[in-house]
Amino acid sequence: MTAAAHLVELTTADAAACIALSRSSDPHPWKDDIWRRSLRDDYCFGLYSGSALQGIAAFSLVLDEASLLNIVVDRQLRGRGLGRQLLCGGLEWIQQIGAQRCLLEVRASNRAARALYLCLGFHEDGLRKNYYPLGSEREDAVLMSADLPLHTG
Repeated sequence: MTAAAHLVELTTADAAACIALSRSSDPHPWKDDIWRRSLRDDYCFGLYSGSALQGIAAFSLVLDEASLLNIVVDRQLRGRGLGRQLLCGGLEWIQQIGAQRCLLEVRASNRAARALYLCLGFHEDGLRKNYYPLGSEREDAVLMSADLPLHTG
């Protein structure tokens, strides 16, 4: 039986683990320097089980408004509720330091993530046309927001 995953605040010391997880699990991973900058300047949280990083959520905070910058869950562990645990834990944490609202954008084609966000109380606010690269094409971003705390009942 595997150990339960626990949420920790990540630091620049976690850069190699974040970069490796992003490269292996995200079809559109962040560049290494973006991870390093985010770990230094933003609020990044990780789900660890033992020494294995299973998921990452990166948030920025301006005044009382958080933005979810990125969320990655190990490809092999999807469908087990880790994304929900990571997002809810990260939102609780960032709310404790002043966030009253959270914004995010998600690829229009990412149905699983959109369903999770809607289930947690986020609302679709609009589209950002041709936002994400998709090979030689571009993909729309769905803009979403929620007031905090979320009521996940």
